[in-house]
Amino acid sequence: MLKRGSTGIPGMVAQIEGGVPKGSILVLCGCPGSGKTLFAAKFIYEGATRFKEHGVYVCLTESRDVFVDTMRLYGWDFEELTNRRLVEILDLSIETELDAQSALNRIVDAINRLKADRLVLDSVTALGLGLRDELSRRHFLRLLYRVLRKFGCTALLIVEVPSNYSAFGSRMEEFIADGIIHLTHYYDEKGVLRRMLRIFKMRGTNHGCRTYEYRITEKGIEILGLEAKLRRPAETRPEEIN
Repeated sequence: MLKRGSTGIPGMVAQIEGGVPKGSILVLCGCPGSGKTLFAAKFIYEGATRFKEHGVYVCLTESRDVFVDTMRLYGWDFEELTNRRLVEILDLSIETELDAQSALNRIVDAINRLKADRLVLDSVTALGLGLRDELSRRHFLRLLYRVLRKFGCTALLIVEVPSNYSAFGSRMEEFIADGIIHLTHYYDEKGVLRRMLRIFKMRGTNHGCRTYEYRITEKGIEILGLEAKLRRPAETRPEEIN
């Protein structure tokens, strides 16, 4: 039997046999505004507050202060978790290949120092911007894969995709992933914003194969029941971040 960990997302438990397999590498991909950071933050927060699992959150697309302040809007106090040494938040900027290597070293140090059970990279897309070509990027992802396998922490790698784009990530990201979760949104014929979640892959898991509607509320992401009525965007406050 695989040991599993909760994502912290209400309504998702039944779709992944109770939780994601511990030690797995998951790709979370989605367009801007789909709630990727919110999903990932709850993954770390749930592990720390409910199960006392140590987590590392790597900010690459926004600053640590913006992340912490935004999560407070949902009632999640990451400052307290860092003070209790349950979570470490890395604020990294990638502009060159040297920056990327330095970032990987800092991530390894944080995982090792905290004995981390969970890791979020927000985002792998930003991490690859400092690499000069696709070959360098593939090499870097292989190194990252080996590091994550060595430490055995459950990792959530965020991949950014443009709106109305059907593909996600690269072949390399798909190769290293044990699971792939896709978040997207669109406006229906009435002009109402609808958000959808799909699980394309979850190794060792009899996962749900449908498209699941979700909403963003003051408590975060919530997957709707099959009979739940859609709330209009005005009811989903505060505004989510990517």
